[in-house]
Parts: sequence; C-alpha cells; structure tokens
Amino acid sequence: MKIKCVKIDAIVWDNVPKKAMVRRFFDVKTNRFVSIADLVADVYYDKNVKPIGVDGGITAHNIICNLQNMGFDTLALGVCGNDFLGKISIRSLTDCNVKNDILIRNNMRTKAYHIRRIIENGRYTYRSIKYCPYCKESSWYEGSCIDEKSIIKKIKEDDILVLDNLNEKNQYIIDNTKNIKLIDLGTCDEFENLSKDQIIKKISNKFEIVNLNERVEKYLIQKLDCKDSIDLSKIFSSKLLMITRGEKGNEFVFKAKKYCFPLKKIIIEVDDSGAGDAFFSTIIKNWMNNDKTISEEDIEKWFNDSTKLINKILRLVGSRRHIKKMYPIKKKDICKEV
Repeated sequence: MKIKCVKIDAIVWDNVPKKAMVRRFFDVKTNRFVSIADLVADVYYDKNVKPIGVDGGITAHNIICNLQNMGFDTLALGVCGNDFLGKISIRSLTDCNVKNDILIRNNMRTKAYHIRRIIENGRYTYRSIKYCPYCKESSWYEGSCIDEKSIIKKIKEDDILVLDNLNEKNQYIIDNTKNIKLIDLGTCDEFENLSKDQIIKKISNKFEIVNLNERVEKYLIQKLDCKDSIDLSKIFSSKLLMITRGEKGNEFVFKAKKYCFPLKKIIIEVDDSGAGDAFFSTIIKNWMNNDKTISEEDIEKWFNDSTKLINKILRLVGSRRHIKKMYPIKKKDICKEV
C-alpha cells in the first residue's frame, strides 16, 4: 500500500480521538480544502488616516489560511485586478503557505476594505468602509468576477469547497459539483429579489456545515416564514447549523436541537475581523479530525476549542496577523490622487 505522509501539527492533534489519529497518520488520501472567492485587500489606517498596513482578506480565503496553518492541504481559487492590492492579496495567500490559482484581470481593480482606527466608548477599535478615505473612490463591486466554469475544472472529486456567499457564479459552482460544501454566510444581498421557493432552492441540501451571523439568521427566518433557528436548519438540511452572536456567544443546531454557549470571558477586542473565520476554521478542524462526524458530546468541546484562537485574534489587528505580519503600504499605493 502506498503511504502518503501527512504533516503533523500541534494544533491539528488537539483533542483528536486515537482512532482518527492513527487513521490520519496512515492515510492514503486526505481531503483538500478549496476556497472560492474574489480576492479582497484589507487596508488599515490609524486615527489620522495614515496607512498602517495591508493584507489579504475575505472570509473564504481567511478560513483557508487558518486551515493551512492547522496542517491541512488547501487551495485558493479566485480573481483580482492587476494592481498593487491584487499582488498583495496573492502574496498573502502564498506567505500563509496556501497554494493558489488566481485569475488576474487587467480591466478591473481589486476589491478593498479600508479599515480605520477610531475611539469608541473610550477605547480603540476599527471600522471599515468600501471606498478610499482620500478620494472617496471605490474599487468595490457587487457579485463576482470569477470564471466559474474554469474553476470547476480545477476542482477535484474529493475536494471540500469553502464559500462565503451565494452570488450567481458561486451558485453555479455549487449546483454543478458533487463535492462536500461548507459555507459561512455573512450577507443576505443575494436573496433580496428572490421568492421563498427560490431561496429554498438555493440553500436546501447544499451544505454539510453552515455558519450564519445574527443578521442573516433573522433575515432568513422572516423571509422563509420559520419559527426559529431549528426550522431554519431543517430547510438547510445541513449536518450542523451555527449562528455567531458576538459577545453573546454561539448557537449550534444539531439534529433539531439547540445548543447555546455564552462566552465565558469577554475579551476587550482590538479588531474583530477574522474572529468569525477563526471560529468556523476551528469547528472544521475538529470535524475533520473526528472523521467528518458530529455527535452531541462534541459540540461543547469544539466551541471551547474555538475560543482559544478567537481570543488571540481579537487582540491583534488584521484577520491573518496570528499567522503572518501585515505588509507596509504608502498612500500612493492606495490612491493615485494623493
């Protein structure tokens, strides 16, 4: 039998059952996680709007960077512009050791969040906008510019797909592949002009694990005439539905039963970008290390495990700062009018 060596990482082996540890060490084939999303750059500024640094961002690719850091095989697929922020976003993936195949388009600019330090309630925090703080011009665009048919050709049969929205092109990939899919759904823009039946068709029986924030949960419960998150989980038909509730903790819905876990310790956060991505990444790690199975006894342990990484990230600036440093940037790299 041909043996494939698997990278052993201290984080990966936390709370791993012995049978899973043995199986993983002598595994012939391990799943690859593939993120699909347009690249986004996170540009940080101090309170005087002086650039602090820049890094790659966006939920799907942040999750992949975390999973790579946890010892899993990963690939990032997406698109960006042929500009400074696009090059930085690709470099960020490479420096996180994430293999990537990014389409670079000459006729577009890379999406960017501009994140400024402000004082709120007597302490520093960060708030983001989608336009340049100097000239007020935006490089943001709705929807996606990926080449969905080309991406499907790059996906292997046993890949696990990681997505963060249900735009038209992502939906095409979802509906035309048989891979296991995981989604961290942070927006509900794609549902605005759809009927109840159309939304159900988009989300039902598509995903193994679903993570929502409170805003998306509330929107879907109202739009789909659900009584609560349990009803919503039945529509998704996923193995596990999770709702992140900020300082109130997290809710898990498993086999039509709720499990609510408040945060045991409230961290005075510096920057919350990347915290939700870290939470989902840790749940995925434990799910994989448990042979892709979930039991009632697992849920609280997985939640407790996730808080370790979240607490670290909340104290740092940048969603990937716990893996690598941000890159220096000058005003002229961001805005041609400066």
